[in-house]
Amino acid sequence: MLKLWNERLRRHQLNQFKYLRLIFNDNFVLAFIVLIGALGFWYSNLLGTIQHQLVLGKPIVIVLLLLATQVGGIATLLEEPDSTFLLVKEKDFYQYFKAAKNYSSFMPVVTLALVNFLLSAFASRGAGLHILDIVVIAIGLIIFKLGSLNINLMEIYSRAKLGNFNLRLISNVVLLLALIVSTYCFSWTMIIVAVIYYFFLNAQTKPLEMSGQLNWDYAIETENQRMFRIKRFYNLFTDVPGVNSKIKRRKWLDGLYRPIKLESKNTYLFLFARGFVRNNEYIGLFLRLTVIQAIMLALIDNFYISLIVEMLFIYLVGFQLKPYFKEVMQNLMQILYPISGKTKIADFTKLSTAILSIQWVISALAILYKFGLSVNSLIIIVAGLAVLIFVNYFYMPRQLKKYLD
Repeated sequence: MLKLWNERLRRHQLNQFKYLRLIFNDNFVLAFIVLIGALGFWYSNLLGTIQHQLVLGKPIVIVLLLLATQVGGIATLLEEPDSTFLLVKEKDFYQYFKAAKNYSSFMPVVTLALVNFLLSAFASRGAGLHILDIVVIAIGLIIFKLGSLNINLMEIYSRAKLGNFNLRLISNVVLLLALIVSTYCFSWTMIIVAVIYYFFLNAQTKPLEMSGQLNWDYAIETENQRMFRIKRFYNLFTDVPGVNSKIKRRKWLDGLYRPIKLESKNTYLFLFARGFVRNNEYIGLFLRLTVIQAIMLALIDNFYISLIVEMLFIYLVGFQLKPYFKEVMQNLMQILYPISGKTKIADFTKLSTAILSIQWVISALAILYKFGLSVNSLIIIVAGLAVLIFVNYFYMPRQLKKYLD
């Protein structure tokens, strides 16, 4: 079974590297660096405003650490045919899942270490925690998370219950209580509880080795959902086979199409507009980036960083709209419409202009809120408008023509 795991892990990693290579291109790396820099600058300014311990400081730390501990589970890499073709090896799967658990422990450990590191400055200033307390709580959380991975293993064998209570629910209650006591009273409580919890769950998993009664449906469905979440993230940047966006009617947005006259020349403009509103992927991407941009612009008071954020996010939304045009052009039925390629590009450009204009107006309001009526506000808003014009009338038409060619 270990050989099977190693083969699937190698295949899984090669598949992930293929998509990661496409995602971490120059545009994404640039956006990521700017975003991290902007968030870091905002976080630094926020810490500078905290002069004494906050009333909500410790509750905020507790909630953030509780959420961070929920990240990560066992990646089983199970496949649909396993429940049929590997059923005879059911009793040998414990070693397979044990190897999967060891592999899956890396991501939650790194996540918890990073969150605790980033949160340490706020925890020290806003929550009044000492550095030693923060380190002790972080170590305790890592041990607790390593123990909680056993719950995933027990769920695969349908053994994740303690009496009539769900073990995962009990685990979260214990974690919350341990965090409260560690934060308010004695920080070493987290390590003590975590060690006891770790050995208790390890003991609970021992009988699973001889059990050999897998809940195949649950295990395979859980792994499919995990992989779908990963692929859906990849699909934001590149085409991923097997990931189809959900379509919703959204009748309440029908008023947005009324300015489009129902004429032959507007066939594709109507098609693009309808598809954008109904497609969860693209409208969701637009909303997420616009909201993040508005929040950042409303919080950052540095002129240069705000200027970069304004220009970069407008460009990113325009850049991410390109695959939508390609997606529509790949539908063979659309070829039946007697519409020229030039008209298709012009209609898509109109849609892109409308979308980016909405984003630009929202970002302009956030800029005016932060900088008021000033020269800085005017420069940032005009720079955003310049990027909007460049994307829609210089960059976009050339890129879309490649899809038609």
